[in-house]
Amino acid sequence: GLPAKMKQLSRDIGKDGSGSVKLMAEDPEDMWHAYNLVLVGDRVRATTIRKVQRQTATGSSESERVRLTLTVEVVDVEFDTTASSLRINGRNVVENEHVKIGAHHSIELEMNRAFTVEKKSWDAIFLE
Repeated sequence: GLPAKMKQLSRDIGKDGSGSVKLMAEDPEDMWHAYNLVLVGDRVRATTIRKVQRQTATGSSESERVRLTLTVEVVDVEFDTTASSLRINGRNVVENEHVKIGAHHSIELEMNRAFTVEKKSWDAIFLE
């Protein structure tokens, strides 16, 4: 289930088992639990940095790094053992000024940074 010691910041789950839980991993073990928790088809919302191309007044384009909150539908999850971080590859599902719906984006989940996992169905085991 959800590891008892992983910090749950909030929880919003309906009677049908669908909903979201906001979590924060505080150590590598938490990250491993998060890796086992996030499944393909889930949605993950987190703050991420994305390079955005911007047109300058002179017509040339420059790229800048923008911090934004994205919600992606998970396509693939990778666990980086050296950094104890999770790389969530997915498609953007919430319109954003910098990222179109359906655009691919990867989100890096790191320790001590909150993220929200949204599932169509939370199994009872996760919610014990």
